[in-house]
Amino acid sequence: MKIRKEVKLAITAIAAVVILIWGINFLKAKALFDRNNMFYGVYERVDGLKVSSSVVYRGYHVGQVNAIRFIGKRFDRVLVQFSIGKNLEIPANSIAAIQSTDLMGSKAINIIPGNALAYANSGDTLKTQIELGLIEQMNKQIQPLKLKAENILSSLDSVLTDIQEVFNSNTKGNIEKSLQSVRNTLSNVEHASAGLDQLITGQSSQIASILENVNSISANLRENNHNISRGIDNIVVISDSLRSVNLNQTVHRLNGILEQLDSITRKINRGKGTFGEMVNDDDLYYNLTAVSENLNKLLVDFRSDPKRFVNLSLFDFGGSGKQGKDNYGIAIYESEKPLPLTAELYLKYPDLKEIKRHGRFFYLIGSYATLKRAEKDLTIVNKAFKDAFIVKISQN
Repeated sequence: MKIRKEVKLAITAIAAVVILIWGINFLKAKALFDRNNMFYGVYERVDGLKVSSSVVYRGYHVGQVNAIRFIGKRFDRVLVQFSIGKNLEIPANSIAAIQSTDLMGSKAINIIPGNALAYANSGDTLKTQIELGLIEQMNKQIQPLKLKAENILSSLDSVLTDIQEVFNSNTKGNIEKSLQSVRNTLSNVEHASAGLDQLITGQSSQIASILENVNSISANLRENNHNISRGIDNIVVISDSLRSVNLNQTVHRLNGILEQLDSITRKINRGKGTFGEMVNDDDLYYNLTAVSENLNKLLVDFRSDPKRFVNLSLFDFGGSGKQGKDNYGIAIYESEKPLPLTAELYLKYPDLKEIKRHGRFFYLIGSYATLKRAEKDLTIVNKAFKDAFIVKISQN
């Protein structure tokens, strides 16, 4: 069957159109029949990146840049669209970095893989960064050297200026004067050396006498060498005698005595023994204080009215007179200053009693005629007040 010319022309035209469309899409880095994964990246600048630039993954070409356009209200950012082969899966936290590919400054997108377990989907926007090109890296490294060179040149210029100021006409005159002073100093040293030589020559007899005295002293030391040796031997004997003394035993005995003294002190502090009870028993102290106060009052009353005491002792056997009585109280609080009437203790215990002893204020929740009753109730009070204690009260 013979194909007509019109059919051939139509087929040729259709093929040309297909090739044209494919070529245009190829130049635009668009695949005509293959569906690739599309990704996006937002950059502040692209530094020469263009459409159809390569997309590299682990050093291998895997895609191309498809589109670049500005975004934002002020067009301050750039959106880059690039495609990657459908068979390649990259982690979701991968980074799309713009980097230089050669010395001419060509740019490409390098996919830096992340460590996420999930993979990025087509249409996702990846994290971005811009890596410095070779020339920019060189400029960054050369910049500090340039600054140092400029600082060195500035310092060198300052040094040369200072040297020029030093070696002006006035300074030259000062240097000549300094050299003249050095010459004069050397001349003075020479004169002094000559005078010292003359002094030594004139005092040679005295120097000889001093040397003779030194020789005499050394001769005396040599003659008394035996006595000096005996003295040293005596010192050695004394040292040996001290060494032979049993100092360890003496120190051991002294430690034993100190331990016994410490034991006695601890027993006294704990109230053991007669002396310990005398030192630590508060009741004994309070009783002695009360007896002393009552005795003073008794002496004062006896001096003022001795007949009253004679009558009491002779005729009043019933004890109708008013005598002093010691009471015990349970204190639940003590302080250096009195509590205000609005204190919490007064609000909770309106019958709280305040007494002052030895410069301190004691607050009693109850008072007793005998110590035994006070000790019995103290065990009950301690359940509410752990720090409660018994106080001796003197009443007249």
